[in-house]
Amino acid sequence: MDIRILGAADLPACSDLAESRSWPREPAKWALLHDVGRVFGVDAPDGDGLAATAVVVVFGSVASISMVLVASRYERRGLGRAITAQALAAAGDGVTFLHASTYGRPLYESMGFVLDGGCQGHVGTFADDGGPGAAPGTVSDVVPLDRAAQGVDRRPLLERLGTPFVVEGGFAFGVDIGHVTVIGPVVAETEEGAKAVIRGVARSASGPVRVDPDFRFPALTAWVRERGLVPGVPAPRLVLGGRALPGEASMRIAPFTRAV
Repeated sequence: MDIRILGAADLPACSDLAESRSWPREPAKWALLHDVGRVFGVDAPDGDGLAATAVVVVFGSVASISMVLVASRYERRGLGRAITAQALAAAGDGVTFLHASTYGRPLYESMGFVLDGGCQGHVGTFADDGGPGAAPGTVSDVVPLDRAAQGVDRRPLLERLGTPFVVEGGFAFGVDIGHVTVIGPVVAETEEGAKAVIRGVARSASGPVRVDPDFRFPALTAWVRERGLVPGVPAPRLVLGGRALPGEASMRIAPFTRAV
C-alpha cells in the first residue's frame, strides 16, 4: 500500500479513522498537526476512507511522532510498522519521541524506542481552589521559557496555540479541540507556578479541561485530581535509541497533548 502526505481535504477522514478506533473526534487537533507537521496516510483499498495514519512534527533537533492509527479491518498486515517507519524517515537524525498506547508499545520497542517516563491525561470540570492565577500574555513572552524547557525553538507551534496564560517563570495555553479545552504545554520553574497557569486557563474555559501531568510530578498530579479532574490511561513516553531529550526536564510539567 502506498503511503502519501495528506492534505487539509483528507483531515475529516483522519477523524473518521480515529473515531473508528474509539479515539475522540478532534478535527482542531488534526488541523493544528497538519499546520506544524506532516500527516501521512494510506488510502483504504476498499475505497472507504483511510487504512492508516501517522504524524511527525519536527522542531530543530527534536521530532515527535503521533496519531499512529490503523483501521481494524487492516490490522496485522504491517501497516503500523510501515507508516511509523515513514514518519521516522521524515523525522531525520534528531531525537525522536512518542507517547505509546499499551497496544502500540511493543511495536515501537521492536523498532528501537526505549522507555523514558511519560504522562497521564486528566479530564473534567476544574474545581477552583481560589489560589493565585495567571494573566493572558503574548507568545513573545513565553518563547524563551519554552526554548529553555524543550531545548529547541517551537515558535510556530506556540503561535498556532493562541494566547498564553503567564506568570513569572511559567506559562500554559488553553486550546479548545472540540470536546475539551487542553491545558498545555505547561512550562514552569516551580509547581506553584504550574498550578497558577493551570488555574488561569481553567478559569477562562467554558467547559471541561484536560491536562497531562508528567509522571515526575506526583504532588501536582494529586492536586489536579483534587480539583476534580479524572485520570485516564497512562501514556509512557518512548525515545528512539534511548537518547536524551534536550532542554530542562524539570520545567516540562505537561505537554500539549501527547502528540507534540
